Amino acid sequence: MYRVTTDEKSQPQIDTLPPEAWVPFAEVRAVVEIAPWNGDSLHDDYPDAPVRTLAFGPAHQGLLTYLILDDQRRVDLLDVL
Repeated sequence: MYRVTTDEKSQPQIDTLPPEAWVPFAEVRAVVEIAPWNGDSLHDDYPDAPVRTLAFGPAHQGLLTYLILDDQRRVDLLDVL
C-alpha cells in the first residue's frame, strides 16, 4: 500500500470538486493507494515513467495526475481536474 499525499495545488482542487465527483474521486484515490502503476504514463514515449494519469467519473470527466515515489511507497497527487 502507498501513502497518498496532496500539496498546496492539488488539495484546493480536491476541495472544490463538485459533489457528484466525490465518490468517483474517492474510488480513483483508492486505486492509486493500492495499485498506482495501473494509471497511464503521462509520456507516451516513456511507458514506465512515474508520472501517471487516471480518469475518473462515469464519463471519465475527471483526471488525476500523480507521481509515484516507489522507494518511499508514496504517491503525490499533482493535479485533480
